[in-house]
Amino acid sequence: MKRVTITKYTKEKHKAAVEKNKAERKKRRYGLWDNLKYIISKGWQTDKLIIIMMLLEFVFLKGSEFAGMFAQKYIVNFALGENDRRTALVTAVILLTAATTLLGLYCIVYRYTGWSGAFRFVRRLEGELSQKHMNTDYANIEMTDNNDLLNKASTAAENIVFQMLSHIRKILGNLAALIALGGILAYLDPVLLVLVAVPCYTHYKLERHKMLWIWNMVDNWQKYDREIGYIDRCMSDLQHAKDVRIFRMPKFFKQLMARSLGHRLDWYEQQDEWTFRMETAAQAVNWGGYFLCYAYILYKVFGGGISAGDLILYFNAMLMLTRTMYDMFESYNGIIWQSENVSYFREYGDIADNTNRSKGVPLPTDDYEIELRNVSYTYYKADEPTIKNLSLTLRKGERLALVGLNGAGKTTLIKLMCGLYDPTEGEILLNGKPVNAYNRDEYFTLFSAVFQDTMELPASIAENISGVSYEQTDKEKLALCMKQAGLYEKIETLPNKERTHLDRSLYEDAIELSGGQKQKMSLAKALYKNAPILLLDEPTAALDPIAEQEMYLQYADFSKAKASVFISHRLASTRFCDRIILLDSGEIAECGTHDELISKGGKYAELFELQSSYYK
Repeated sequence: MKRVTITKYTKEKHKAAVEKNKAERKKRRYGLWDNLKYIISKGWQTDKLIIIMMLLEFVFLKGSEFAGMFAQKYIVNFALGENDRRTALVTAVILLTAATTLLGLYCIVYRYTGWSGAFRFVRRLEGELSQKHMNTDYANIEMTDNNDLLNKASTAAENIVFQMLSHIRKILGNLAALIALGGILAYLDPVLLVLVAVPCYTHYKLERHKMLWIWNMVDNWQKYDREIGYIDRCMSDLQHAKDVRIFRMPKFFKQLMARSLGHRLDWYEQQDEWTFRMETAAQAVNWGGYFLCYAYILYKVFGGGISAGDLILYFNAMLMLTRTMYDMFESYNGIIWQSENVSYFREYGDIADNTNRSKGVPLPTDDYEIELRNVSYTYYKADEPTIKNLSLTLRKGERLALVGLNGAGKTTLIKLMCGLYDPTEGEILLNGKPVNAYNRDEYFTLFSAVFQDTMELPASIAENISGVSYEQTDKEKLALCMKQAGLYEKIETLPNKERTHLDRSLYEDAIELSGGQKQKMSLAKALYKNAPILLLDEPTAALDPIAEQEMYLQYADFSKAKASVFISHRLASTRFCDRIILLDSGEIAECGTHDELISKGGKYAELFELQSSYYK
């Protein structure tokens, strides 16, 4: 096996890591004891039996070990006839029976906490994490720092946080055993207690040193973990399957994955090498401690200070105390490590939302007017704003079109209007009041939207459109919306009609909708919501010309009495709108009706003439 060159961990780096660790802990909102209480309370809320069983688990295990340890002493006494043989035999049988019974109870309890309890607990944490991810401000999920924190929090929820409960159980059990065994050894011979304690503490310090190196290097491999997860999703996602095959991307993905895996493997190898060094040193300390203990016990035997039965008790007490101390220090190290992961989990849950999630002013019930006043928006870590000092008003019943080249800021403007983004400068008003005066979730109810990237859920077509179970779906409204979106005739040809499932990865009878059909379903979903403001971002991009013309004819009908914003690169499709805004580099370059903009002979007229030349 090749030797790995690890990132040097000098005394200076170690000292810096310790100081950094201390500083970060002080900075952390949650300390060790706070995280312990948090995890125990979560376990209690999830399944009270988890906590009860864990308490019983260490009682049964340690009780079995103690009973077995003393049973061996009385068995030796019985065999050698050193004391009353009848008393020794009866005592040994009672202790062995107790040890066997307690061990059996421990196995039963362990199986409960090991599988069903773990499943319930982990699913609860993952559910809370998903809820936070789905409900936090949209801008939060675009930040790489937050995504790194999410990656750490997901790892914690999946398999690390539950281990904290296990470590708590181990520490409680080992603490009780430590007190009992320490008392026994102190009574038998205090020197032996010292010979056990010193190597154990040295072992703990080496383990702590090992853990500090790993902790100090974690940020170095987060990027590669994120890359591997993303590439893996792309390789397995049905959405990318066509491109993967047509463009011969398996080799490309293989190269990408090999690169990311190589970088990640380099850190794994360094971690393994560092772990090997520290654990080799720790094992040498263990062996040295055992050797000194054995030598001392044999010295006592040859000196005639202890009997054969006591010799067994000495050996067992020494071995059990050593294992207990090692296990306790290891659990303590583990609990500190996992406390960091619990902090990641809790800190992701604490990511601040800039939008109003408390009770806001009541939403208007009739007229809706959205005003953008000197609005600018700059994306996370971007150098230049995408929207620049833009002002416009969308009135009830008005059909507004946004046109412009790619990157002009059209989709960003839509996201600002519907509350997915808050402006970095300026303000957005609804009926004269700042948007943040309204509860943001209530504000979202004002909008139906069709975005460029369509989304389909592994459910029936009806459930995808209505967003509720089929039984709760308004069937007449569903049919009307599918007709307006141009999807109804296609659905009627299917054996299960609107109850047809989507997503073949889950359902054998599922179908795969075409790109245009997915866009029509998204439009039907927006119409089913029947919100007063309709946002359409390239709703005809995947439609054929006939379907596009039919949608335009329907548009005037289903947008009646609604405020609507229509984004399109096809300028001919904007003629039916009341007002057209041409965006250029995040600013309003031109504004007016189709005829007004054509007569101006500006950029809109130039783009329209360029596009129309392809149809002449």
